[in-house]
Amino acid sequence: MGLDSFDHIDTMLKSVQEEVTESELTFKLRTARQLCDALKEQYTAGQEAIERADLDEETLESLRQLGYLD
Repeated sequence: MGLDSFDHIDTMLKSVQEEVTESELTFKLRTARQLCDALKEQYTAGQEAIERADLDEETLESLRQLGYLD
């Protein structure tokens, strides 16, 4: 997935949020952006944990195939 995906999602949500005037929709968009930010933080923490782990090459390749590593 990558950090760029989270930033792209947030940019799209922000652009819609800036155009919306209905308070309930603004709340939902703001909440979606907060959830996206939380997922980005979890993703980053997971990537850092994988980088710190002492994993063999076979495991690293499996993680790449599953999309956990770039």
